[in-house]
Amino acid sequence: MDRLKAALIGSEEDIPDLVKDRVEVVGLSIASCLNRAASHLGKDLSHLDYEILERGKQSFLNPKPFRILVSVLAPQHQFADLEEFSMKLGVGDRLLSEDLDQYVTPKHRDGRVLVKVYKSGIYVIVFPPLGDGRSVSEEEAMLKLEKRGVMSFDQRGVQKAIKDQKGEPIKIGNYVARPEADSTCKVEITPDEMKAYVKITPPKSGGRDLEVQDVVNALKSHGVVIGFNEDEIKKALDDEMYMQEILAAQGQPAKHGKDAYIDYKVNIKKDFELEEDEAGKVDFKQMHLVENVVVGQILAEKVPAERGVAGRTLLNRIVEARDGKDVELRQGRNTILSEDRMRLTAEINGQVVFSSGKISVEPVYRVVGDVGPKTGNIMFLGSVVIGGNVLDNYEVKAAGNVEIGGSVQKARIEAEGDVVVQAGILGREEAHIESTGGSVYAKFIQNATVVVTGDVVVQEGILHSNVEAGGKIICNGRRAQIVGGNIRATKEVRARTIGSQAYTATEITVGTDPRILSQHEELSKMLQESEEQLRKGQKTMATLQARKKADPEGFGLEQESKLEENEKEVAQLQEKSNELKEELSRLDEHMEELGAEGKVHAERELHPGVVVTIRNAAQNISDTYNGVTLTYDNGYVKIGKLEKDLEGSSRYNRRR
Repeated sequence: MDRLKAALIGSEEDIPDLVKDRVEVVGLSIASCLNRAASHLGKDLSHLDYEILERGKQSFLNPKPFRILVSVLAPQHQFADLEEFSMKLGVGDRLLSEDLDQYVTPKHRDGRVLVKVYKSGIYVIVFPPLGDGRSVSEEEAMLKLEKRGVMSFDQRGVQKAIKDQKGEPIKIGNYVARPEADSTCKVEITPDEMKAYVKITPPKSGGRDLEVQDVVNALKSHGVVIGFNEDEIKKALDDEMYMQEILAAQGQPAKHGKDAYIDYKVNIKKDFELEEDEAGKVDFKQMHLVENVVVGQILAEKVPAERGVAGRTLLNRIVEARDGKDVELRQGRNTILSEDRMRLTAEINGQVVFSSGKISVEPVYRVVGDVGPKTGNIMFLGSVVIGGNVLDNYEVKAAGNVEIGGSVQKARIEAEGDVVVQAGILGREEAHIESTGGSVYAKFIQNATVVVTGDVVVQEGILHSNVEAGGKIICNGRRAQIVGGNIRATKEVRARTIGSQAYTATEITVGTDPRILSQHEELSKMLQESEEQLRKGQKTMATLQARKKADPEGFGLEQESKLEENEKEVAQLQEKSNELKEELSRLDEHMEELGAEGKVHAERELHPGVVVTIRNAAQNISDTYNGVTLTYDNGYVKIGKLEKDLEGSSRYNRRR
């Protein structure tokens, strides 16, 4: 840290002179301390340095705050010389680029002279040098005047400008019109009418320079009425940026309103890290999966949608803006939703359970030992924590989460939330784990059936099991493998090894959600029945309408009533059919999106005997592959280079 500071400021000896203002801050993290100090000192974070006086500790039961000393860097050290800094870091001149040049003022620069010919007269402008730069000489000024074709001028005015070097225009002569030699500009407007570029031609000998108003008038002649960038135009003219595209005017783009969103004040994701020791063992006791809350604690707040702000093109045409979409803050069990439906608070002390887009607060039922003869089957409208095992032929059903300290044998576990099995699932073909609103986390799964709407995260492996996940199936331990059985995931399957050297039959299916497919089939059947009824109703209605038209007088009140009833029924059936078609269309789009996400990752080995199905394409693996990702490609399963698990270090890992 000290060496980096020295590189930034030039030498270690200068460090004591950096600090002008100091403040000591206490907080739960370094970031919160720095933000508080920046607010107190009225400084940007980039202008602050800090020293840790007492290191804190983030812990649920016994947190310890940080205590740091925050200092304000002296102004001369807030922006280091980039070239010197890059050399000290050993990266050459890679920190220097055209993008950075506009923000960096050079230390040394020669002076320069400009000659401008305007209708109001001929002017000379002399800029002073910077640092060790060379000043403008009278000879340079004369050569510049000669190049511009200025023959008659006040030489004393030129000498005064060179002496003063103020960078201000000094008049040295009168303008003589030579229209054929004047500078001109060409205007180009983008097709969306949001940007106008000008290209300035240099004046010929004795010709007049353009002024800002000349360029503005040229833009106006092309219909531009708003958005003139006069500062940019002036800079381009002063810097003599000839034959370059200059952004001279810019429209006001439409500002779409931000969508409403729910700001969750509690952790609704089960983030943890499966930490291994040298022997490859995992401590599942420290996963921090339970989010506890107290009465009155704010669980979530709704941030309302913003209205869009219409834009305008350069030609003053209105560009429509989209208002943000609304979202509903949904109320779960044991929570209180405010009257304005903007804030959700806890009604009881308990555990947060996030399921089906709603936050609930559930009390917890605890079993000290095993679920067996002493407890009988357990059915609880909340979360269940079991200290031991779930023995053969017993059931645990919970409306919240289920956390098991031991193993699951030939038993049945059903939960609306997450299921955590610290030791593993050894089912002997009859264990059944199901979560209708969460995920399953286990050390291993063997000879079991697991069905979840979320993810399945396993440390060691999945052996000869039927596993179905609405999200992902991840085996992320050192020896993680999937061997045998039927593995289905909507999004992706990832393991170190898939299959075995013994060519064990293993089926992997991704890119389709069986629940959505079943719903699609049910809706299709309903649509078919509805349209059949609609056709019959339309046929009856057409018959009645024809009778009424053919014999109005003979069309009695009873038939009239029957026609009205028939027309109402047809309208209802038509509306129902349209709703079913819209729902089917949404499902089709969703299934198409899921298909695009379907991937299989074998980080080390993919063995023969594995059959991979993605959407409607299947691939029977006949060779051994090392480090591959299988994706869907135009009706085929494509075997390509392994894609890294970008979420592995955060989403499926425990917080340190």
